[in-house]
Amino acid sequence: MNVQLTEKIEIIFKSTLELICEKGFHGTPMSQIAKQSDVAIGTIYHYFPSKDNLIIELFCYCKQKINNYIFSDWDSTLSYKSRFFIVMRKFCAFYLENTDMFSFMEQFHNSPYLEISRNSWEKNLNEENNIMAFLYEGMRIAELRNINIYILTSSCIGIATSFAKKVIYGPLEFTDENLNEMIEIIWNGVKQQN
Repeated sequence: MNVQLTEKIEIIFKSTLELICEKGFHGTPMSQIAKQSDVAIGTIYHYFPSKDNLIIELFCYCKQKINNYIFSDWDSTLSYKSRFFIVMRKFCAFYLENTDMFSFMEQFHNSPYLEISRNSWEKNLNEENNIMAFLYEGMRIAELRNINIYILTSSCIGIATSFAKKVIYGPLEFTDENLNEMIEIIWNGVKQQN
């Protein structure tokens, strides 16, 4: 179910994020989401038939927010390398500015929800996954190594996610120099070798 975003749904998502970050998936019943969001539980069930459905829709919402953040004000006239650095910088910035979404996404990827929900969201996310499309472009124009797309995304996103974790939870201090070094390491690993 792809829900049309309304103010009420935004409130439900925000409250669900806060509660899941604090108490985890299993420690967050729908009744608590209703109380925290000040939205009647019947209204929540009107939009989301189950807690599982709410969590899956929240995951899709977070993915969409990340894509929108990264690719807003996109300048396709810049060199591919410049755009690569912008994508990685914005990816890290998004998670560092939205630690609740970061925590949720980490929990989601390490839970049974990922596999349970794969069929319902994978097709839509792959169609809307601008990062993956950007990496495909890099391979097509021979800026990036022509390797399996999942290895490529894991190499880029995995390292950037690990960087964000080290900044959020310690011991790494966030500096532009540290961020640029991390992106340079990713770039050197995935760029087309001459």
